[in-house]
Amino acid sequence: MSFPFNFWGRRGRALLVGLLVFGAMAGLSFTNPGRNAENFALDICYSLRPPSPPPPELLIVGIDEISFKEFQRPWPWPRYFHATLVRELSAAGARLILFDVLFADPGNPDEDRAFAEAMKQAGNVILASNIEKSESPGISRLTLVEPGELFRQVAFDAPFVVTPDADGVVRRFRLSLGGLDTVPALVAQILGPERKMPPDLTGLINYIGPPGSIETISYYQILDPERLPPPAKIRNRIVLIGRTLESSIDALARANAFFTPFFSGPRQSMSGVEMQGHILYTVLKGTWGRELPRRALFAVYFLLMVAFSFGVIRLSPQSGLMVLLGFMVLLAFASISLFLGKNFWMPPMLAMLGLSTIYSTHALIHLATEVREKRWLRQALSRYVSPAVVEIIAEHPGILELGGEEVDATILFADLADFTALTEKMPPKEVIHLLDECFTVMTRIILSHQGTVDKYIGDAIMCFWGAPLPQPDHATRACRAALDMQKTMHSLEELWQALGKKPLTLRIGLHSGRVVAGNVGSRERFNYTVVGDAVNLAHRLENINKYYGSKILLSGATQALVTENFLTRELDRVMVKGRTQPVTIYELLEYLPPEGVFPPELSLFAAGLAAYRAQQWALAEEKFRAVLRLNSHDAPAKLYLRRVSHFLKDPPPPTWQDIHILETIF
Repeated sequence: MSFPFNFWGRRGRALLVGLLVFGAMAGLSFTNPGRNAENFALDICYSLRPPSPPPPELLIVGIDEISFKEFQRPWPWPRYFHATLVRELSAAGARLILFDVLFADPGNPDEDRAFAEAMKQAGNVILASNIEKSESPGISRLTLVEPGELFRQVAFDAPFVVTPDADGVVRRFRLSLGGLDTVPALVAQILGPERKMPPDLTGLINYIGPPGSIETISYYQILDPERLPPPAKIRNRIVLIGRTLESSIDALARANAFFTPFFSGPRQSMSGVEMQGHILYTVLKGTWGRELPRRALFAVYFLLMVAFSFGVIRLSPQSGLMVLLGFMVLLAFASISLFLGKNFWMPPMLAMLGLSTIYSTHALIHLATEVREKRWLRQALSRYVSPAVVEIIAEHPGILELGGEEVDATILFADLADFTALTEKMPPKEVIHLLDECFTVMTRIILSHQGTVDKYIGDAIMCFWGAPLPQPDHATRACRAALDMQKTMHSLEELWQALGKKPLTLRIGLHSGRVVAGNVGSRERFNYTVVGDAVNLAHRLENINKYYGSKILLSGATQALVTENFLTRELDRVMVKGRTQPVTIYELLEYLPPEGVFPPELSLFAAGLAAYRAQQWALAEEKFRAVLRLNSHDAPAKLYLRRVSHFLKDPPPPTWQDIHILETIF
């Protein structure tokens, strides 16, 4: 058994580490975590930049809370409101009038004609259109939703487009989408040929400042003669009209707000109409931010990381740390200075991460090469959770060699449902404590039934029976463990509720089949585990629970092995991703009653399922409703009622088979 690290010459090691880290950082730059890290640094620069004075060229007329209170009317408002608004703005000398409101549906005919006449007389109105994106397997479609024909005849129209990054923050703009010019491009064309922009132009928004940086007045003021602003406040300005509600629970208002790069505590959001104002100002002034092209960025990464690797390998860890800190300060200073001074963005975060990784690698490599074979063996043994596995490896060290053998096993996946959503507002320490509390109890149950805990995956556990020791009753042991886990979870839920904590639900999937059990990985890093299609199916069954509202799902293979010991019911035949044949799934309910008396809803559900498969929809509906009268919380019965209701209205084709396809979901 040889140690996994060989001694490299200093230069060769420096080159290898530099190249590997460069490749890793280049790859990370294409991922959401990598982009989010760089965007976070960009947000810091945005927040450091002092705001500019409100631009005299722009004015926002906000559809706000005060206007709703004054009008005492719900949305949508009568269109004669908008007609009056346009006339007043035009009379005051507005340069352009932009509505960030979609008028796609016809309204009152008289009001529509009045609105259209007002826009025709003004001659400088731009209405919003909308680009809706629809997804289907392998196809993405963009659909343009335009204002009504009457309005398009008297006003300009273009899409009001906002393009958030993957994290939901708006930092960049584009002048076209799906081959259509957006509002800023249309405005540039209207204001003069010299303002025309390249149709494919994209860039960083040059925000005037945080939300509230553009002068805003309330909609109702324009319609109230006593509060109408003086014409000088409107003359020669581009007026944008749209929703600016701040505290509304209106879904449309929330949908028309976007996160900005600015943050002081919680992330600040901005109304869509103000966001359009910032984009429009950026385009008309030609002050959009530039970004270092990706090829140039990679060249900087390459030179910086290889040079740093050659330099730091010659230094002591203490001196190397000082050099690292110096490089990081220099990178941060250069990025901030370029952005604040030149509106040019050179992202520093991945470069900093790469330099830190290079330093850490060189600092640790010497320690790694001094680790002895015994130490390596003890670390390998510590990976195994099951005491039985540890004992076998201790007695037969040859098991550490890579490879494995085919065995019959039952695999169990357990996952805490909606754990992320339930704990997103909890402090990290409480989240870890909650996971530890759950995992400790569940692990004890698994080991008490002689199972092997394979791994913890976030808020999930994978374990199996049938390896490393043969267990002819592996399926029975697994089902006992599953029922005990749910029973214990129920007790924990009651305890958490008594303590004022949110309850958690455990979903479990089990499947039995042939797997390869043994050490899987590389000679440097491996784990005793099971692999094969049976493992994948067990994992998918755990996920499928949330579709049926069940807590423990078995495959037909597992159910056939435990039918004499446990009470189960068939739920469905499903086609899951990665399989060419349907899988019959069962719900594990409890131990088989010793007196042989079964709950009446089981026979009713079975009768309903048989009627459903025979396309006897009325009979199936009757049976499933009977189930719900006995147990109003029966989620699978509710699911089948929804299916039956659908087929009563829209019967399936003659080729229909009672196989539910879950391939695109699970």
